[in-house]
Amino acid sequence: MFVDKADLWLANMNEAWKHAPGITRQISKVLKKHGIQKGKILELGCGNGRISINLARLGYNVTGVDISPRYIRDAQARAARARVRTRFVQGDHRYIERHVRGTFNAVISIWTSLGFYDQRTDQRLFFKVARLLQKKGVFLILVTMSRERLLSIFNTKLYHDSGPYVVLNDNTMDRNRSIIHNRWIFYKRKGRDLVYEDELAFSLRIYAIPEFLAMAEKAGMEFREAFHSIVTLEPARSDSPANLVFQKP
Repeated sequence: MFVDKADLWLANMNEAWKHAPGITRQISKVLKKHGIQKGKILELGCGNGRISINLARLGYNVTGVDISPRYIRDAQARAARARVRTRFVQGDHRYIERHVRGTFNAVISIWTSLGFYDQRTDQRLFFKVARLLQKKGVFLILVTMSRERLLSIFNTKLYHDSGPYVVLNDNTMDRNRSIIHNRWIFYKRKGRDLVYEDELAFSLRIYAIPEFLAMAEKAGMEFREAFHSIVTLEPARSDSPANLVFQKP
């Protein structure tokens, strides 16, 4: 999805850039609320840098890690044009200890970087994040689908615009295992017609909010707060996505 067919998702990622400055200002508010005025930030699954670069513009020293060589090259080019202090590294965050050194004031996972493998793998990542955090450092899980949210909005058939594509979504959900199976079919517009381009198929483990809390607490981090939306910072509701703040004691 992010390596062999990276350009398909890149169109959607580029669309998200227009919202990134506002989102990063809200992230900065959350960081400051928890005592982080400046310092080192690590972003897991950074894509082509929309959050990392905008955080760097706010004065943070940011490292972004992503599995996609295509996205990392794009992020590096964008950072060079913006003349900001960022470091982008191509690598699998399951093995994050191979790609970064030292500790960080905050680690950020935004837009669903968790759940592509299994719960055991994600639990190991929580332990690794805890080791990478400085004392009082925070782990932010943001704009990530939760089981509570998915059950309130789930549809088997959807479509959305993604840059040059119209994307048809064919979804099924294994409710017992909390896994969603997705098939995304990409079409390009040609006049008034849609022309098949390619497709992606992937599965995602969707965690309930208490499951996120359990993994963080098992790794030695403490839950601090939850939002319904990182854009508004309104408190979480019973059907909220995961916008969670954990802190290392």
